[in-house]
Amino acid sequence: MTLTYPPLKSGSLLAGRHPAAGEQKAMVLLEKNGQKVIYKTFAAGEIMPTHHASVDVLVAVLAGRLIITQEDVPTEVTAGDYVIIPNGAPHSLHCLEAARILIYR
Repeated sequence: MTLTYPPLKSGSLLAGRHPAAGEQKAMVLLEKNGQKVIYKTFAAGEIMPTHHASVDVLVAVLAGRLIITQEDVPTEVTAGDYVIIPNGAPHSLHCLEAARILIYR
């Protein structure tokens, strides 16, 4: 049998049945047509300084607790939460507990 598509990729972001992604700081899971899905980990106390993106950004929290601040307005997020940061909006991140997030941009 000849495969038409590349083989299925799988892995665990939270120590499931598939090979674990491990303690990656950042790992691009998918990049296509200029868009990316990025897996990131943070240790408690880590900070991502204020920055901005040229596209809307979706952040989904898989584990942990963080404060994401957009234009000086902090929002606390925990596992299961998500935020959508508008194109160009200045934002930063402060990790309160070790965290794992997915970023789509």
